[in-house]
Formats: sequence, C-alpha cells, structure tokens
Amino acid sequence: MKAVIFKELGVIEVQDVPEPEPAPDQIKVKIGYAGICGSDPIIVIGGLEEFPHQEGSIGWLQKPGPPHPGPKIMGHEASGTIVKIGKDVRSDFKVGQQVAMDLRNPCGKCYFCLNGMQNFCEHFSNHPGAMAEYGCYQPEALFPLPDDVSLETGAFLEPASIAVHAVDNAHMKIGDTVLITGGGSIGLLIMEIALRNGASKVMVSDPIAEKRKLALQLGADAVVDPLKENLLEVSKKFTGGHGFNVSFETTGILALARQLILLAECNGTVVWVATYQGNRDVGVPITYTHTKEITIHNVAPSPYADYKALNMLAKLDLKPLTTVFPLTDALKAFEAHKAGKDVKIMLKP
Repeated sequence: MKAVIFKELGVIEVQDVPEPEPAPDQIKVKIGYAGICGSDPIIVIGGLEEFPHQEGSIGWLQKPGPPHPGPKIMGHEASGTIVKIGKDVRSDFKVGQQVAMDLRNPCGKCYFCLNGMQNFCEHFSNHPGAMAEYGCYQPEALFPLPDDVSLETGAFLEPASIAVHAVDNAHMKIGDTVLITGGGSIGLLIMEIALRNGASKVMVSDPIAEKRKLALQLGADAVVDPLKENLLEVSKKFTGGHGFNVSFETTGILALARQLILLAECNGTVVWVATYQGNRDVGVPITYTHTKEITIHNVAPSPYADYKALNMLAKLDLKPLTTVFPLTDALKAFEAHKAGKDVKIMLKP
C-alpha cells in the first residue's frame, strides 16, 4: 500500500509499504481522509517529541532535538471504513461501517484514568500513522460516524475535539467577548464552537489575508492583521477598553501567549491551546494576574471531548476549511501547508 513515511530528519516520502493486518484485538480501517496537523511538519524538522512519562512529565512536550527515529508512517487525524475485525474484538462495530479515529489509546487502569482524567494517562499508546491506505486500531480509538457526517467531515474529529476541550476549559458565559490568535484549523474551529456557545463578539488575529477573510465568512465580527495593526489598540477599541472575557492562543508564539494576559478583562480567562517551546515563561508579573483575577488554562487532548466533538461535526461549517490532495501528492500538500494559505489540508488515499 502507499503511505507517507517520515524517513529521517527533514525527509518524508510516499512509499510502498506492506499492508497491515489487524491483531486479534484490533480493527482494520481503509483510510478515507487523513488531515495534516500543524504538529506534523514540526515533527519532520525535529521540533516536537513525545517523551516517556518520567520525572512528573505528562503527554506531549516540545523542545529542540530529533523526533523519534524513522521510518514511520505520518499522520493522526483520520476517518475511514472498517474492512476487517480481529477475532477477539468485542464491540458493535461492523465491516463496512464508517468511523473516525483518535490516535490516543488510554490504558484505563492508571491513577489518572481511574480518576476521570484519561487525557493525562500515564501509559497511553499511540496508533500507527494515518497517512496511508490502511491502518489498524484498538476499538477504543474508533468512533462511529452518524449518517449525516461524511468521511471528509469525520476526519475533523481529532482537531474538533481539541477545540471543544479548549472552549470547555474557558468556562464561557452567554455574551462573552472572545479573541482568537491564529486563524488555522484549531482557531477557526474554536471560533465556530464559541459562537454556538454564546459568544457575543469574536475577533480573530492572523497575518494571512485568506484566513482573515474566511474568519469573517464564518462569523467573526472583526479580524486583525498583527503585522500591520497594533493588536492592543484594536482590542481596546473592540471591547470598549475593558479587554476580552475569553481569549484563545492557537499559534504557539510565546509573545502572543503573554499578550493575551494583557488583553484580558478583569476576571477574564486565557486559554493557551497551542504547544509551546519547553522551559520558557511568558514574563508577566504575578501581581498583574492577581489584581485582575485572571484565569489561565492550557489544553491537553481529552478523550472525553471526542464524543462531544462527534456530535458537533454536523453542526459546523467545515467545507470552507478543507483542501484535498491525493495521498500520492503528499509532498505538494506539505509544501502547501508550509505556505499557510490553506486551513486544513486532507490527504485522500
């Protein structure tokens, strides 16, 4: 079968690899669509690494240095059709059923899993890459698609779950003013969900004109080009000088993570959604957050958000976000992602 292979640092190729067969406890899926996540190019260049859980570390950390050695199949956002079920699988899944997949498989037995915090699982495992014609998954990582959700839409499940969890962490109230830095897939998904969650006014900041235009098309009240406009000044005018009730940072730029604190309303909430360079700080005096009673949240991918996101997919306007490339044109797709004008690029085997 064809697959997108991370060969070595800085090198990906489309190669012919053996078609996988499911273990007795796995389900084999014919991949329908696989999305390029913002983390995928970072992994290729060596900026994102998954570390073992030691010395109190949990989940994904980011630091300079090589990623896990290749070769390996890329990708983790995907949907597809079940083609084979292992003999030991006990579930209601059926051959021919359309599903979306999550790469993470919590152990269900550690301290965090048993206390309702599966996103902090100490022993979670990841499934093989999804940028291929077929993949094999544990049943717990598969989510049946409703009849009104296509395979193309279903491939948004994983990023949509991040957006849902981010909005949940913001504890939004009806009528809140919202700022989102970054008009990529996560930023625009958060915007659509925030609007459906009662946001009264939403501003999106992004330097790329195509993404600002799309944000307005999908419901933003205002957009900002941070390279040409002063975000602080525009925000003061937008909020009548009070600041934002809720802000989401999705770019991974530390300067923006800091700036959102300065743009927060008294008793406001800042949600850092992106992955940031390890061992850095944002340099805001603690007295500032204390006197304004600002709440700061981060977002770790949550398995519980998958179910909520699945129910939201049919409600979201995802077609304008989507650009599809054949799997065989994966290198062109990664170049297009690097150019930054497309929001969510999908590979179709």
